[in-house]
Amino acid sequence: MNRYDDLLQDTIDLHCHVDLEFSETLFRKRGPEDEWLPAAERSGMRGVVLKSHLWPTVSVVPFIRRLYEGPVEVWPSITLNGATGGIDLWSVEAAYHQGARTVFLPTWGSVNDLRNGGFHRRLADAFEWFRPERLCVQRVIDDDGKPTDDVRDLVRFCRDHGLTLATGHVSWQESLAVAEEAAAVGLERLVCSHPLSNSVRAPLDAVRRVAELGAYAEVCWTNIAPGRKDPAEVVAAIREIGLDRVVVATDYFTGAVPQPSDLFRLTLGTLHDAGLTAAEIHRVAAENPARALGLE
Repeated sequence: MNRYDDLLQDTIDLHCHVDLEFSETLFRKRGPEDEWLPAAERSGMRGVVLKSHLWPTVSVVPFIRRLYEGPVEVWPSITLNGATGGIDLWSVEAAYHQGARTVFLPTWGSVNDLRNGGFHRRLADAFEWFRPERLCVQRVIDDDGKPTDDVRDLVRFCRDHGLTLATGHVSWQESLAVAEEAAAVGLERLVCSHPLSNSVRAPLDAVRRVAELGAYAEVCWTNIAPGRKDPAEVVAAIREIGLDRVVVATDYFTGAVPQPSDLFRLTLGTLHDAGLTAAEIHRVAAENPARALGLE
């Protein structure tokens, strides 16, 4: 093992997309989960949260666990896009009873995504019957900038049932409103999804404020990939946000990148080379994610 391998010990990837997400060909990954989980085990990873933009992963994780019986944990999730009913508490309740650990606010079904030409455009290109103009998009905040009643109920449900809430592709203003609500009612397991990404574009002051309210700010490989942000600038941002309030994940999504444990090594190694110490890497990739999932 070298120093980059050591960085993966006990790490948790909070943002890893499932292989069969849209179709047998569209956005397929490097391989099915049972093929890469043994590599994650050899690398020393503790677990991954499996995400899908389309369907809840609660129905596939039990089969993955039967194919892979090793120690790496695989936690299912639900993303509240139109395919699952949007921000509708009964679908969250059903996912909870099937073992979901994380709830993601809308991604391609968010107001932010539709207004800014986000991921929904790729679905419109791929699916003949996908019509963005017909999407039933639920707002996260009202005209006064306050969380809607549905979101308020969701925050309380996550608090009461030990679920982690992540903000998906909603705007940074919406994420801030959700963080304020979470702080007010005592939800400690809130993750602000990739706020530095092109899909969210949060100013650093807003990310710091979310962290001050008790949420975790997520940094992903997609933030520091070639052509994106300078890794040294991201490390500086991590320090400004506060190491105790940052989680690092992969946002593993395409077959163009290495399989998850290798991509996590690349992500953490890049941040390490850009200035984060091994101890700091462990904090943002192992300790903080475990707390965000309620494991510690």
